[in-house]
Amino acid sequence: MTTDTTLDPTDYATQRRMENLLAMSNRLCDAISTDITALENGEFGGLASTDPEVGRLCALYGREVMALKSSGGIKNMPAELVDALKESGGRLTRLLGQHETLVACMRQASEGLIQAVAEEVERSRQRGAPYSAAPKPKHQSSTGAIVYNKVV
Repeated sequence: MTTDTTLDPTDYATQRRMENLLAMSNRLCDAISTDITALENGEFGGLASTDPEVGRLCALYGREVMALKSSGGIKNMPAELVDALKESGGRLTRLLGQHETLVACMRQASEGLIQAVAEEVERSRQRGAPYSAAPKPKHQSSTGAIVYNKVV
């Protein structure tokens, strides 16, 4: 995506940083798309985000975005590069939102299963023993204090 125009060293470094960000963003989009497909198909072994390389790429992407912002942003950069980076960032944001929704659904379903199993185990334990370890009181006792008055 480099242009033929002459750039000063600062603009050249910014352009290289933007090109690197675009490449990283595209790789992250591919990894998240793979995750979404795996989650939708129930193939949890095929999650790309569990790869340490993807974690390092995410960290590097975050650092590079912060460095680009701190260096003055995207002033004087070719419009096609800026547009491509914006489109890729938008795609990444959409994919991350979809990924977050799927992961939240999976988490809620698995927590529900665990709770259902725990409740069933507790019910089966109570059915098996006629006497429980902690006896229940036969009647509710008063929670208030009883005051006795003696007349002397």
